[in-house]
Amino acid sequence: MKRIFLIFIFIFLFSNVSYSIEADDSVDEIIKRQYNASSTESSKLPSLPKTSPKSIESKNFFDIGGSNQQTKKQTQTQKNNSNYANVDNIPKTPQKSTKSFKVNRWRKVNAKLLTPVSDYSKVGKQVTFVTLEPLYSMSYEIPKGTKINGTVVKVHSPQFLGNGGLVSVKSEYISYKGYQSYFEGNIVNLNHKHIFLNNIKGKRGYIKGISRAMKPGKTFYKKSLNLTKKMIKGPFAILSPIVYIPGAVFIVADGAVSPFIAVFSKGDRIYVPKDTQVTIKLVSPSFVEY
Repeated sequence: MKRIFLIFIFIFLFSNVSYSIEADDSVDEIIKRQYNASSTESSKLPSLPKTSPKSIESKNFFDIGGSNQQTKKQTQTQKNNSNYANVDNIPKTPQKSTKSFKVNRWRKVNAKLLTPVSDYSKVGKQVTFVTLEPLYSMSYEIPKGTKINGTVVKVHSPQFLGNGGLVSVKSEYISYKGYQSYFEGNIVNLNHKHIFLNNIKGKRGYIKGISRAMKPGKTFYKKSLNLTKKMIKGPFAILSPIVYIPGAVFIVADGAVSPFIAVFSKGDRIYVPKDTQVTIKLVSPSFVEY
């Protein structure tokens, strides 16, 4: 019985497959009758325009405007190389196209300040010096009156704890025979006074602050002392200690508190006028072009 059932199922499936194959053939015959398969749509398309290989190669679709940008960059580079007014563009080593001589590191140059500076000055302010004596290097000589340019690099007004105002100036390049050469140096002397760490400072005011804080105590003590002297000579001499003791206590207490009050005092401002004599000390070798 089972065999008969399996045979029946096999015959049923085989008949369906053959029917589907015949249906597919019929559909194909219908399509062939309605459409002309021999003709293709490509024959109806218009012909492509004729272009020469040279015109295609001449177009670079991946670098549109690239040549213009490259030209602009080259022009900008030429301008930067020729513009020595910006100290960043001044070479620190001699160029092959020019001659130069070396000024050794730690060399001191006496100069005069042509631009006044103070703790009111802004960082980045341009400062000009002029040499007061010739600068010799082997067989070459930089004459007196040569200009050295610098910049204000640090500044602050008087601060608490008695700190005075501060201004720091640094030389950057020297002008010689139409060339501007790197000339980095710090100011180590100002009007024959030594300058530490290139910081020109105003006078400290902490001691002055202590003195100012003690003024009220001194004034009160002097008044009590003068009154005590007068009372001693009169009939109220016995009451003189009552007048003297408060004045003495007040001046002692004022003396103990004044160092803490002086913490809030400030130093003096700093102003360096024109024609001030300075000494510049090179912090790196300079190759002066000529």
